[in-house]
Amino acid sequence: MVAAFIGAGLWWAARSGTNSATTSEAATASAPGPVERPRQGVPSSVAPPTAVNASATESGTPRVDEPMREEEGTLRTEVHSATGPTKDAHVTLYLQGTSRAGKPGWFIAGNGVTDEAGVLVLPARPGNYLVTARADGSATARAHVTRPRGETMTSVRLTLDTGGTLEGVTVERDSRAPVPLVELTLTPRASSNDLVLPTALSMRASMPDEERHATTSDGSGTFRFEGLAAGEYQLDARAPGHAPKRIGRVHVPSSGLTVELEGSAFIEGFVELPDGKPAAGARVIASGTGDAVETDTSEGGGFSLDVPPGVYQVAARQGARTGAAPSRVTVGAGMTVRDVRIRLGASASLAGVVRRKGSGEPIAGATVSVTPGSLTVSPDADPTEVAGAISGENGRFEAGALAPGMYAVTVRARGFKKWTRGGVSILDGQRFDLVAELEAHGRIEGTVVDESEKPVAGVHVTPETRWRMAPMEGALVTVTDAQGNFTLEGLPPGEVYVSARRPGSEPNGREMVKVSPGETSRVRIQLHEEGQLEGTVRLRGGGVPPRPVTVSALKVGASHSESVRVAASADGAWSMRVRAGRYRLIAWMTDTGNQSGDQEKFVELEAGGTKRVELEVREASRPITVTVLEPNGAPSVLATVMGGEPGKNEILMEEITDASGQVTLVTDSVGSASVHLWATNGGRRGDLPSVPSSRTAVTLQLTAGGRLTGTVRSAGGRAVQGFRLVVTALRTDDDFLTRQELDFAGDRFVVDDMVAGRVALTATLPDGRAGKAEATVTADAVTRVDVVVEAGGSLSGRLVDASGAPIAGGFVDVDGVFSPTAGADGRFRVEDVAAGAHRVIAWGRAGQLADRQVTLVSGKAVDLGDWRMGPARVEPGRLGLYFGMSGDDVTVSWIAEAGPAASLRVGDVVKAIDGVTVLDAGEARRRELGTPGSPATLVIHREGRTYPVTLTRAL
Repeated sequence: MVAAFIGAGLWWAARSGTNSATTSEAATASAPGPVERPRQGVPSSVAPPTAVNASATESGTPRVDEPMREEEGTLRTEVHSATGPTKDAHVTLYLQGTSRAGKPGWFIAGNGVTDEAGVLVLPARPGNYLVTARADGSATARAHVTRPRGETMTSVRLTLDTGGTLEGVTVERDSRAPVPLVELTLTPRASSNDLVLPTALSMRASMPDEERHATTSDGSGTFRFEGLAAGEYQLDARAPGHAPKRIGRVHVPSSGLTVELEGSAFIEGFVELPDGKPAAGARVIASGTGDAVETDTSEGGGFSLDVPPGVYQVAARQGARTGAAPSRVTVGAGMTVRDVRIRLGASASLAGVVRRKGSGEPIAGATVSVTPGSLTVSPDADPTEVAGAISGENGRFEAGALAPGMYAVTVRARGFKKWTRGGVSILDGQRFDLVAELEAHGRIEGTVVDESEKPVAGVHVTPETRWRMAPMEGALVTVTDAQGNFTLEGLPPGEVYVSARRPGSEPNGREMVKVSPGETSRVRIQLHEEGQLEGTVRLRGGGVPPRPVTVSALKVGASHSESVRVAASADGAWSMRVRAGRYRLIAWMTDTGNQSGDQEKFVELEAGGTKRVELEVREASRPITVTVLEPNGAPSVLATVMGGEPGKNEILMEEITDASGQVTLVTDSVGSASVHLWATNGGRRGDLPSVPSSRTAVTLQLTAGGRLTGTVRSAGGRAVQGFRLVVTALRTDDDFLTRQELDFAGDRFVVDDMVAGRVALTATLPDGRAGKAEATVTADAVTRVDVVVEAGGSLSGRLVDASGAPIAGGFVDVDGVFSPTAGADGRFRVEDVAAGAHRVIAWGRAGQLADRQVTLVSGKAVDLGDWRMGPARVEPGRLGLYFGMSGDDVTVSWIAEAGPAASLRVGDVVKAIDGVTVLDAGEARRRELGTPGSPATLVIHREGRTYPVTLTRAL
């Protein structure tokens, strides 16, 4: 589930613009080109309205489509240097927004020069901005600023300095030989409290083109950037014959950086006409998660594509004919996949209507974007758009000339929630008719009060997703008025988390609000007293960490989605202003994610106080580099690699492979002499049941998935003209699940890359009829199965805890298909469930779990009544604990609710277990395990006292 939430969040990551930075002939980056200066002390004129992205400025970034107006508010920029205010500094204001096609991007909102006081005031409507300042002899100063609704003027201060350097070398990964003439681009990362993720999952930096820096490595592979503002950057490297390379977080200033490059990946093949003759001059497109790679076929119909490593859908077009490779193509760095054959035929098309949900009113002017579906999800690139359309006055649209394959469709319209449909599967020559019913935006009105119930003015209120990983598209931050009131407009229907923070602080209060289409919801948020957490992070032994570091603070007892994460500076300093309370603090170096973050400290922060905390990070003592290979031998890009104890599927480690198919798992805290490693990527799986923890590197080969084909027919004999198909691997005791949700026109289906083994297929027609079948998928083979549909049934009930109180926000899944979350009263309902036996599982947010077998009869409703859920499952023989480290002390970092160790406290120091001193978290986990039902005696140190506690291991 964690991986699923991260993936969903990453799809929303902000996309950087097209990389058009030029390469310097020398090996030193030059400053961005000069911009014509306007009259001193006044903003330069704003260009007349133009279509977004229709025409770019000389720098490459387009201007806003609507000029800024002072009556909408202003942004005051103050520029200083070490000697005081800076006159004639050139300031540029960029607005972060989206194009009409929904693509994130940057737009110039205004520019000008500072006056004698170093000040420039520019009109700026509410929104998110980047402000930059340049002056001769100084590095560019930058700041990300939010102009909230309800604030007349927003101020920002920029400080200019002389800048620093970044030096390094570009080499071949395997041979270590220098790679000359590598084009390198540096993109500054936001310096505010951005979301920080492990390297393989880090969201890419987003900046306007002219705010990037470029250089080229010399003949010995050496490169040098000069005049850079201190901070974190993203580094991208490209060279002919090599796969692109991205390093997500690089500190400036620094030296000695090694950029490792691998060989290019190639896809080669032939395109044929319907009669088998070569198709000369056909356009071949390989689309996946990044920009499409295209070429034309030769006279003999041959083609060769130089692509980044990954998974691709390869299609071809010639006139009205289209075609696609019979299966997806997986290729790794330095590898060539040959003899990919495409037979052209009648083109497929996607057509439909966009209308308002409920009323059926057509929506004109909606943008429809079609991208490849079910390919590898990458945090570093958006999927390629292969077709698009705009709905007419009657709401209808058509995107034609599509190759057969699987697609994802996104529909956007002003004033409505974005509509998405993945798994749209179009077979040869088919026309797929789609109905996109959009829900109107809603709004939230609310009040922010303090602990004494008094309204608080000037508080920033932000609409967020649950996990804070995805920006809420189109929604703006607002600020409370003198009465503490606020209004949030343009919110998508569904669960919206409203976060409130004082200026300069981290989020203090956060409430979930259910937004209904076209309606206004209300919420009251209470703020609490705050304090300052600050300190430094040091490498074990006292040195400065050699790589970027993340610091996380989680209030004890709060959900992990409420954690606050900040990046430490290059010298290890960090700070955050948060609400008073007890916190668990950890820090980790980003190259191993938070796996090496078992060094933790628990602190009590008093209201109005400052707590200085010195944190420690360490190099892993037992790392294992896992190389994941696809069935064809290619490195598996963005595969999920998991680890746990031998004989078990509990996930204790989890990371995502990079472009070379590698990831490092840290086994320090596992506690056993060997580990169980397994990986998934789509329907391909691999498993290593037992690997000695002493190993430093292993290779994990994935086995191929299979293909499912078949038809859907009605028990009553009526024709089937489209259906939704859900294919799910039947559950075992695995903690992960493979599922595909697909839509088909007609009555035929084809499902590629489905995990081998027993699967369940459920087909649902638009009128609610449903059917279920089971099949056994064979790796690298085709399995045929037919599904018969009849009137579907429904399932309802209420989730309650052991005391009978309702459990709000729980999940219910039927054979792996999740229903909407349960409401505040714990009630849930699942519609259109096929007749037959089903496994139904309920999940509570506190870790509760329950499941049962339910048999449905065609067209009938089943009410499960109050479904009582027990506490989180504790493995037999264990105490329901997780351990961490605070310096050399073993600590309790997590306790299962109502488990055997409920009497302990998070942060307790564990000195010994069953009479044996424990020295690290791994040893504590090993000694915790015992005979189910047996006693375990732990020596606990808490608040200056040391005493034994006897617990009973779970049965």
